[in-house]
Amino acid sequence: MKKGQIAAFAIISVIALIFLFPFYVAVLMAFKTPKETFDSFYALPSSISFENFSLSWKASNYLSAITNSLIITAISTTLIVFVSALAGYSIARRNKPFYNFVFIVFLAGLVVPFQITMLPLYKMGKELSMLNSHWGIALIYGGFGVQMGVLFYAGFIRAISKEIEEAARIDGCSTPGIFIRIIIPLLKPVTATVIVLNALYIWNDFLLPLLYLQDKFYRTIPLQQYFFFGQYSSDLNLAFAYAVMGIIPVVGFFLLMQKYIIKGIAAGAIKG
Repeated sequence: MKKGQIAAFAIISVIALIFLFPFYVAVLMAFKTPKETFDSFYALPSSISFENFSLSWKASNYLSAITNSLIITAISTTLIVFVSALAGYSIARRNKPFYNFVFIVFLAGLVVPFQITMLPLYKMGKELSMLNSHWGIALIYGGFGVQMGVLFYAGFIRAISKEIEEAARIDGCSTPGIFIRIIIPLLKPVTATVIVLNALYIWNDFLLPLLYLQDKFYRTIPLQQYFFFGQYSSDLNLAFAYAVMGIIPVVGFFLLMQKYIIKGIAAGAIKG
């Protein structure tokens, strides 16, 4: 290996270790007892025990929390993909002032911090009976996710040749037919990217569920983990065991979708 390659490998390895260190601590704490944690925070456990996982499962109603996370994530990402694809296609194929203005409005939403909208969102949710419901919080996630989704879809569709659509239109295919039969199959890479980015964010988000899901029946994984920490005491080992159980589904999902993201990046590079 050349010196440049060795240096690049060393830098990448250090960065990877930095990002993996929190995951290492979470897994380590999940298998340790409170006494072992107190004696040495970073030391390996004396034995492998799954007691923390079973206790956290029973104490936090894990099945209910993961079901809520799955439902909210699935509804939100479906809404984001559906609206973003339609809006992105309209913006990319209609180069008119109105559509350009709409595109700017979507982009402007990306620079608005969530903290500014917290109180108005809570007030709106209370007035419209959106609190403590899957559909209410899914609509909010959809509104935030569509902004970046439109940016991705519009840029990707602009790179698709219009000649394909023109040939289909000559053959008598309508605009909805062109979108469904021709455009959608070509959008698999960017769709996978949008799904993964939004699913990871929604699954791990804590602040919006804290505002909207006050009933314990609707708590998600991150929100349920919060209640392991009381005012006067906390159980770090159970909390980390619960966090590891919450990480497993999303890591598996990412690994499953990873090849589609790589294809999307490669396709964008070739078209560019």
